Amino acid sequence: MIEVLKADQYTKMLWKNGAGYTLEIARSLGEIEFDWRISMADVTTSGPFSLFPNKQRIITVLDGKGIELHVDDLPARSLKLGDIFAFHGESQVHSELVDGAIRDLNLIYDPAKFHARFQRVDGTEAQTFLSSADLIFIFNSGSGTEVAIEDKTFVLTANETLKIEKTTAITSVHFPQNWSKNCYVIELIQR
Repeated sequence: MIEVLKADQYTKMLWKNGAGYTLEIARSLGEIEFDWRISMADVTTSGPFSLFPNKQRIITVLDGKGIELHVDDLPARSLKLGDIFAFHGESQVHSELVDGAIRDLNLIYDPAKFHARFQRVDGTEAQTFLSSADLIFIFNSGSGTEVAIEDKTFVLTANETLKIEKTTAITSVHFPQNWSKNCYVIELIQR
């Protein structure tokens, strides 16, 4: 099954720590607890991240000058546009904005139930990859772009997401030449 998730359909919800809002793009079933969730958030002030015990988190900066993350007792990690960073959901994380607000894209998932891949696809060259993931999400953070899945073509506008549920053993994903791409591909493989 393939579905285009429109930006105006995302669910706005308060952060667990109450310090801001997230736009939930998609999540596994379950009212209180989830096995995975993809969301984007506008971070307007420096401060602590919400805790998600027994989960893994992957984050990237979609817009803005960047953010510096202080995770547990590790050296600070500076994230600029397009950088991808993974950390444990129970980690103590404090963020410092580099120069104003940012927008980020987040994947939070249960590593006991899923393996995840999170990558960026950009440029204008044709790109094709094969995936055996159970779920594939292609989030478009740029202007309109085209994506071909097997024999079907989709055009994604800014902040739209293509959700692909595995129907065959291998899924072919193709980004044609001459379309500007600024996408993030998230693959979830059930353990």
